[in-house]
Amino acid sequence: METSERVGRYVRMVAVEGQGHELATALLRVADGMAAQPGCQAYVVNAAPDEPDAVWVTEVWSDAAASDAALERDLGEAGLGAVLELLAQPPEYIEVTPLGGPGLS
Repeated sequence: METSERVGRYVRMVAVEGQGHELATALLRVADGMAAQPGCQAYVVNAAPDEPDAVWVTEVWSDAAASDAALERDLGEAGLGAVLELLAQPPEYIEVTPLGGPGLS
């Protein structure tokens, strides 16, 4: 198995009660912007079928520098300001190192 410079994370976000759909919609707008970010290989917004107010984001970046550059963007420009307003608690992060598979080159 080869090592990878890729950076990945799963981010779980929980909306204020009853606002899960709005949170997912706001994150899909963020995803549209991330598509143009250099090094963004995946930014997938996922619904949690057993938690209507929870949304998971799956991120894959070519390397740490690309991930850091995206996180340093202005919150308004990235669309994250609208996301933060909908959160009931801080996001939870799971950091991973993507090694490969369908969808990753």
